[in-house]
Amino acid sequence: MHYNYNRRTAFGVRNTLISSASLAVMLAASPAHAQQTGQADQAADAEPAGSAPESVGLGVIVVTAEKSEESLQDVAAAVTAFSGDALVQAGATDLYAVQDLVPGARFQPEGNTVQVFLRGVGSNLDFANIEQSVSFNFNGMYVPREGTSAPLYDVQTIQVLPGPQGTLYGRSAIGGVINVEFNRPEFDDSVSGVLEVGNYDLIHGTLVGNIQASDSFAIRAAVDYTYHEGYMETGSDSKDTLSARLGLLYEPTNDFSLYLWGYTVQKYGAPPNLVNYGGTINGPNPFVVTLDEGAFLRDRPWDDLRPGFLAPTAIVGQPQRSMQDYNNWAFGAELDVALSDNVSLTFIPSYFYLDNEIQTYWVGVIPSYKLDKYEQITGEVRLNGTSDRFEWLAGIYGYRVQGRGEGRVFEGTPLQFNSSNIPFTQLQGAAIFGQATYSITDELRFTLGGRYGIDDREADGISLEDQVTPYRFENDYSNFDFKIGVEYDVTPDIMLYATYQTGYQPGTYNETTPLTTRTGNGTNEIDTATLSAISGGFKARFFNDTLQINNEVFFYRYNDLFLQAFDVSQAFNPIFNAGRVTIPGNQLDVLFRPTNEDLISLSVSYIRPRIRDFLPNDDSVVGFSPPYAADWTINAGVSHDFLLPDGYIRAHGDLRYESEYFADFVHTPGVRQPGYIKVNASLTYYDDDGRFSVGIWGQNLTNEATIAAAAAAGIPGPATAYLSPPRTYGIRATFDF
Repeated sequence: MHYNYNRRTAFGVRNTLISSASLAVMLAASPAHAQQTGQADQAADAEPAGSAPESVGLGVIVVTAEKSEESLQDVAAAVTAFSGDALVQAGATDLYAVQDLVPGARFQPEGNTVQVFLRGVGSNLDFANIEQSVSFNFNGMYVPREGTSAPLYDVQTIQVLPGPQGTLYGRSAIGGVINVEFNRPEFDDSVSGVLEVGNYDLIHGTLVGNIQASDSFAIRAAVDYTYHEGYMETGSDSKDTLSARLGLLYEPTNDFSLYLWGYTVQKYGAPPNLVNYGGTINGPNPFVVTLDEGAFLRDRPWDDLRPGFLAPTAIVGQPQRSMQDYNNWAFGAELDVALSDNVSLTFIPSYFYLDNEIQTYWVGVIPSYKLDKYEQITGEVRLNGTSDRFEWLAGIYGYRVQGRGEGRVFEGTPLQFNSSNIPFTQLQGAAIFGQATYSITDELRFTLGGRYGIDDREADGISLEDQVTPYRFENDYSNFDFKIGVEYDVTPDIMLYATYQTGYQPGTYNETTPLTTRTGNGTNEIDTATLSAISGGFKARFFNDTLQINNEVFFYRYNDLFLQAFDVSQAFNPIFNAGRVTIPGNQLDVLFRPTNEDLISLSVSYIRPRIRDFLPNDDSVVGFSPPYAADWTINAGVSHDFLLPDGYIRAHGDLRYESEYFADFVHTPGVRQPGYIKVNASLTYYDDDGRFSVGIWGQNLTNEATIAAAAAAGIPGPATAYLSPPRTYGIRATFDF
């Protein structure tokens, strides 16, 4: 990237009359407890809840992180996995509500986008020329950014893989992978559901029906609805979301399975506005602020209005309730055929469509507009094989995604201008991949994998520099990623492992001219980002499977990592290639069941991401952390079951600590989030047969107003920010018949 970067002039604008934004919201949920609920459920199911069962330990969680079924404790990586029941118990109904469940993670919404950061890596601009740095998937289907905010319900598992996953998942997995698996149809008749009510007029309901149509054909249908009033004074940050899903399963024999699924999401609520952040007013002039990290203009941080003394700062009128039009459809399938006793074939096609228009939202006191449209097709064909000492897979993958993106600032005023304007964009590609594990002995295994992919990017846009000049961009990219790993079983319950692997993200462009093309060398291309990563650790269980300790140490080296920072006072916000970013760290996960009625969990993530090289002749940000990269994240939880003659009452509490982080890589004054602690709790009765439950819950009981995303500038500034939800509480009931 050849842009001249000057920290002071590009991003150092303070106290201007124009505000800025990046984004997101953080919804508190139950952390490590929810991560392990699948294990707790297995333990609880082993014996009646009112009896005194023998110890059943922590149980086994089966995951498909490496595209084959295996125990979580057998995966040579720090995979975080938890069940759909865990989501219900944690009150997590969408991806950003899962944030507190995952160590070292930051899932934060930006309008209808969920920005995903794992171990300090993610994308914090939601424009059409930037893809996610962490791959998000539904049933093997890659989900474009604005689709990641779809509600999560009737889910089988969520699996989070930090670090590069280029070998098995390809592009946009340079920071990791999140896989969500829906519950498939089952061969019985059942009906289940969830009902929640709470403050802010919350009403949330899920209804699931399963029908066994024949011995070989089953149908599963689910509908989910969420409504709550806005957390903000204007009524913004509300939900009125309806989603429905249909699944069909045909299994005539044990060697053949065809699973068809589809869903739709329609949103009618109001996305959040941004509020002024990082300064206080101490004098008679409301436009003059004193830097005060973590401060808000209003006593209630979620108050997005500017009354009285602050009215002059509303230069184009008082903020209003935001408006949106969101329409999302997706369809997919999975065909599994056993070709022999040792070889199986899997085919996963999918189609995804999204039309997302936020007609008006307010960046502080500036009305803004956002449009995103996507149409995507993907397909993967894979062979899996096993023998006495050899496990392998090989496959091909292809995709095409077309879209359109537009952003406007000062919407509907004489000052209106585009912050993004790409009428057409297309990214398509194909890859061939494979991975094999060979057992030299019963205890020692080696893994080798590789993936070669090609990606082609095209775009027609309007330059943001003058707002009128059209441009055409075309370029193609290719890359080979590989993985080398070794595992050693010290005992049947203790595994050591070490892995070296790579990842990449295809290059892109800034929305200006001239542009690099196949036949020329312009100044506006963003180079491909690459990653080399080494990790190692152990997974262990002790004391008859009642204590689990997993630990992973890692070191990542990113070359040309994409860095962005949004400033609404700039018509053009460039993307930069950071020459080198290093991320050393350690993740410790502990789970302890001292008795059948008690579960204690602890996850400690330490990372130290730092920019080591930036643009030539510019060291102003060297030594800084990338956006939303807290050095420390600690999740802790405890549960106790009080046994009753016909069931049990589970008391659960958890907290999440996150050290300070910055909303941009420049560490602009005003975009720093101080360290914070959030506390959640619940008290739930479960009947003996698992047929129903009822309980009370509370999220963010300390009512912490933490930024989900922020950016420099603002009126009066020095920043504006999205906020995590305030304290929420309610009653939850479930049934399963």
